[in-house]
Amino acid sequence: MKFNKNLVKFGITLIPVALSLFTNITKVAAQPSGQAVVFDPPSNVRVTPNGAVLCSVRTVSPINIYGSQNGWYVTDACGEMGYIHSSQIRLQSNNQPQRGPVVCDVINIERGQLALRFSPNGKSRAGLDNGNTVRLLSQQRNWANVRVIQGPNPAVNGLEGWVNSDYLSCHD
Repeated sequence: MKFNKNLVKFGITLIPVALSLFTNITKVAAQPSGQAVVFDPPSNVRVTPNGAVLCSVRTVSPINIYGSQNGWYVTDACGEMGYIHSSQIRLQSNNQPQRGPVVCDVINIERGQLALRFSPNGKSRAGLDNGNTVRLLSQQRNWANVRVIQGPNPAVNGLEGWVNSDYLSCHD
């Protein structure tokens, strides 16, 4: 079989061009296909089904769902895509009536106060006590973004910030 050298040169020239086209494709952000509530914390989110643990969801909280695979659901609960097992979540149907927001009580503070921070692990803006009630807005790993609803110190009511979710007991 005889090869045409010009055709081979042309093919070799096209390979880098084709590769650059594929690597420069703009990524489109995935949209969630549904929502679920983690009802049995702590619940591990894994890199792959049955794989290494990416993070643990430590409180009852809502999460986005992007799809499923053999009893595992794809979620961004850790700030990046991972898998959570179906036994740990309750799917929220689009035709179900919307549940109220997730509400949490501050618990297990033995000394001092729970810091309400401007950002996860950031500067403290206020302190919360056992008995404060907060609304869960979102969660990143073991940090919960909350709005203070009520508590022993009315001066903190309405404030928003981040707290360590290990000190929250949540329910919807």
